[in-house]
Amino acid sequence: MTNNKLSLVILLPLLLSGCGSLTKSDYQRPMLSVPAEWRVQDTGSGYLQHTDHWWDNFADPQLSMLIGRALTSNNDLAIAGIQLQQARLAAGLTDTNLTPDVSVTGSANNSKNLRNNTTPTESYSTTLSLSYELDLWGKLARAREQAQWQAEATEQDRQNTALTLIGNTAQYYWQIANLNQKIKQQQAGLAIGQQTLALVQSRYASGAAGQLDLLQAQQSLINRENTYRTLQQQREENRNALAILFNRSPTDRQAERSSLDINQDVPIAKLLPVEVIARRPDVKAAEGRLRAALAGSDVQRLSFYPSLSLAASLGSASSIFSQWFSDPVRTLGANAALPFVQWNTVQLTIEKSDLDVKQAAIVFRSQVYNALADVDNAMSQRLSYQQQKINQQQNLQLSQQRLVLARSQYQAGAVSFQTLLDAEDDLLTIETNLSDLQYNYLNATMKLWLALGGGVEKDSDITG
Repeated sequence: MTNNKLSLVILLPLLLSGCGSLTKSDYQRPMLSVPAEWRVQDTGSGYLQHTDHWWDNFADPQLSMLIGRALTSNNDLAIAGIQLQQARLAAGLTDTNLTPDVSVTGSANNSKNLRNNTTPTESYSTTLSLSYELDLWGKLARAREQAQWQAEATEQDRQNTALTLIGNTAQYYWQIANLNQKIKQQQAGLAIGQQTLALVQSRYASGAAGQLDLLQAQQSLINRENTYRTLQQQREENRNALAILFNRSPTDRQAERSSLDINQDVPIAKLLPVEVIARRPDVKAAEGRLRAALAGSDVQRLSFYPSLSLAASLGSASSIFSQWFSDPVRTLGANAALPFVQWNTVQLTIEKSDLDVKQAAIVFRSQVYNALADVDNAMSQRLSYQQQKINQQQNLQLSQQRLVLARSQYQAGAVSFQTLLDAEDDLLTIETNLSDLQYNYLNATMKLWLALGGGVEKDSDITG
């Protein structure tokens, strides 16, 4: 190939490379119906701004310590970190299409005719080769962009895993505290049941109560004992589940609270719906995959455009080792490919990649609407549990008064034993329900923080 022809081959793709921008699909976010405000407005006693350690707003140093430990030791989060590293390495490998491929080969041979006692002949050769595909239409650039968006989506997956871990840690922590409180309440209920049984036995001995009252008192005490054992088993299961979050043996116990503060109220951050879309890692991951699918669609389409690769090599060969590089030879060349002639393959591949984009767009829209529903549900639950707590606290006072009155009237013979038993059971049920309401309120508050996007902004907060 003459120098003029070679120059023409090199110049032509450089001129055509300006066409790359004409083959890039511009990203447009799918149409979304996003409300300007939330349907539920009252979310608590106050509003806070998002911070890196927003879980500190629960004002529980013990909980904050456990969350911090979980973020540095959890296995699921470590796996998510490895997956992120793999995605980044994959993007780095794709970025290598910016540079030429370089290869070096060498060989040394020694041959001898075994029938004729001739002198062995030796030969040595080496070749240095460079090849580079010119990005005529922007295909290689879109491939890099696709890999970068996939890595970004994987990063958001890791963020979402971290948020899920925070929610699970808090949930187990509060459930253990709730069960500790229920166990204490059940112990108090057992004491009341034993006192009641002693009272009935005394009245039965004096003839003031029948055998039916005695049997009911004994059954009630047995039932409360069974409930007490069930609560202990539930606490053990939650303790084991919490330990596993820290990559520890189930026998390794974590710090825990003896009860929940039923008067605790937690402020929440106030964000507009459009801000939630910008913060939620699952939404950002879905949009990243949509943009990766769009770039991938361009790559598939452009893979059927003509391509041109330049190649150069420098080689040398000799039969004498000391003169191995004495006679180098250079080679320059260009290779053109015309894959568009495979018309059926072209059409099917493009149609498939277009469907991939449509599917990713549907997933993105679905993720957005699910995120908005999560916020609305959590707000509604939080507000409902707040009001139920107020009502149940009033109910608790009435139940305590009822028990005092029922006990005194039973001792006086004015009411049946069933009336006293119902009053005792009602008080224990209300105390248990009040503890459950506080647990549900805290969980709803955590869900609301997570639904609003939570936030683990710094890599130092997460392992992997």
